[in-house]
Amino acid sequence: MTNLVLENIFPKYFTPRNIEQSEIWNKNISFQKGNKLLIVAPSGSGKSTLATAMLGTHFQYEGDIKYDQQAVKKLHLEEIVKNRKEGVSLLFQDVRLIKDLSISENILLRVFNKDRKQFIPKMEEYAKRLGIENLLNKKAENCSYGERQRSAIVRSLINPTDFIIYDECFSHLDLNNKKIAFSLINEVSEESGSSVIFFELNEFPFEHDYQILHL
Repeated sequence: MTNLVLENIFPKYFTPRNIEQSEIWNKNISFQKGNKLLIVAPSGSGKSTLATAMLGTHFQYEGDIKYDQQAVKKLHLEEIVKNRKEGVSLLFQDVRLIKDLSISENILLRVFNKDRKQFIPKMEEYAKRLGIENLLNKKAENCSYGERQRSAIVRSLINPTDFIIYDECFSHLDLNNKKIAFSLINEVSEESGSSVIFFELNEFPFEHDYQILHL
């Protein structure tokens, strides 16, 4: 996938706050593969609604979201699922790790039917960078929220899609760990050519070169 396009998107069942000032709602926007974006989206602006719509998990909106030239609303479920494997992924705000699985098992779910062994060195490297290498054999339910959040970031990068969306992925990390995680995401996405789209309540408290849009 080379383009993720929003054409006059507007939620069906609620009106986001600051709708008149939004740089995204009711606009035509094309996210190009390789772009780096920070979408600042205060509470009540429809952040998670838009993020999940971009993933193709609901269609409760006016307008169209397109993967390249294909309207997501018109895609068959099988095509949407395929796009989640290769085209667009979302790290949900609640991270959605399976509590009964170990951290490594959760991370390696992202490789689907590929040979898991080839991804283990990369997983271990990323986990070490984020300071969770000693948690890989620990069950997710026994980890703190911040540890689960860092684990989910590793999962998002182990087999990256063309567009990677993060919904407040740093919310339970201190400033130092935010910087480390951001650096890893930036590095891996540049290597893979992926786009990164962050949804955050506020701008990052550190320097970056991402384009900023206000929802």
